[in-house]
Amino acid sequence: MDNFNGMGYRFHPTEDEIINHFLESKMKCGTDFSAVIKEIDISNFEPWELPDHSPLSSDDQEWYFFSTIAYKPSNKSTSKRVVERTTRAGFWKVTGKDREIYDDNSGQLIGKRKALVFYQGHGSNAVKTNWNPYVLCRLRRKSDDAEDDQPSSRLASTSRH
Repeated sequence: MDNFNGMGYRFHPTEDEIINHFLESKMKCGTDFSAVIKEIDISNFEPWELPDHSPLSSDDQEWYFFSTIAYKPSNKSTSKRVVERTTRAGFWKVTGKDREIYDDNSGQLIGKRKALVFYQGHGSNAVKTNWNPYVLCRLRRKSDDAEDDQPSSRLASTSRH
């Protein structure tokens, strides 16, 4: 992890650390990481409200949260898909292909990353926003002048049972 930037503490775990350390420890042992990663239902808040709920203030425009994951059956008989997360002002929509996350040491598949985009509004009038992140959620706000083709949220879940 990038721990120090010379003036203070920086919290930037790798995808491997997110899965192997934080998410797995929370799932297996119930480890409390609330000093750096708060458990929150991201669908109860608009994306611009979430940074205020992070235990770490950041000028990096990136925050981390544990959140429950909602599934519903997909058209395929043996799989499930992540459900859109609706808020008062809009919804998070899963976009793109899942990205596989591999252990840095063993090279084994340890999880998958799903990209989520926040759309403000509902139905056909919804507008894609510039909010970017893991279920450990990494929330990242893109700069206002950034291109809109980047995902606004990322969701990682472990592939282990």
